[in-house]
Amino acid sequence: MEAFMSENEPVTEASGSLVPPDRNPPTAIATATPPPPVPGGPRPVRTDGPSSFARLLRRAALRALDLADALALAITGDDRKS
Repeated sequence: MEAFMSENEPVTEASGSLVPPDRNPPTAIATATPPPPVPGGPRPVRTDGPSSFARLLRRAALRALDLADALALAITGDDRKS
C-alpha cells in the first residue's frame, strides 16, 4: 500500500505558499459597437416611381419589341391588327 501512495503523491515544494493563488475575474468580451447614426436621420424611401435607369430599360425593351413586331409584319406581309 505504501508503494501505491508514494507514486500518486504530488511533489512538495521547498518554499511554497499555503494560500491558493489569486483569482482574476474573467475577461469580459465586448461585441462590436454599431456604427454611429447618419446625420439628418435615415434617408426617405422613394415612392415616386421607377428610377431613370428603370425607365430607360423599359423604353429600350418596348422599342426592341416594336422592332421585332415590325420585322415579323414585313416578313409575313400580314398587316392586320389583332
